[in-house]
Amino acid sequence: MTLWYLARAAGFAALVAATASVMLGALASGSRTGDPQSRDRRVLRQQAHRSAAVVTVAMLLLHVTLLVLDSYVDVSVPGALVPFTAGYRSIALGLGTLATYALLAVAVIGAARGRIAVSAAGARAWRAVHLSAYVVWVLAMAHGLLAGTDTGTWWSWILYGGCAVAVLVAVWIRVVAADTQHVAPLTTARRRLTSGGVR
Repeated sequence: MTLWYLARAAGFAALVAATASVMLGALASGSRTGDPQSRDRRVLRQQAHRSAAVVTVAMLLLHVTLLVLDSYVDVSVPGALVPFTAGYRSIALGLGTLATYALLAVAVIGAARGRIAVSAAGARAWRAVHLSAYVVWVLAMAHGLLAGTDTGTWWSWILYGGCAVAVLVAVWIRVVAADTQHVAPLTTARRRLTSGGVR
């Protein structure tokens, strides 16, 4: 049973780290102003975002390894690697397997950003793949809610609810910041036109 408890703890740790990574990534990409302090904060958020992503991958690999080694549930190596084939809650574990593969793809693409995003087309492709981290997070939440034996306890609902609120607030801030950044240049241009600054 010890491995089972550790596996569950690693799963929750992976979800919390994934939530932090998604939240920090949204906040870092949503703050693109010319202010030096804002740039410094953005760099710090990106570093924290990457660190949280590394912790997520480590906790996820520990979670999967412990589940396979544990005898409390029937999760074989093929069941863990091939989606929807596990003997224990196959749909829920299948979602977890898909989330794992997608997370690893996002992590590899994220690590290779310097080589991929050297052109406009490469930057667009990198951004599209990197945005799939939101899908990974949704799959991870669904996996935890459907597979977790702790689902239904008051503390797990607080944890899941807290993760959901954190990501939704971060995404909302990112969207508002993006709208502000698109509106600001237009407002400045209008002011210049009305004040005669543009000739």
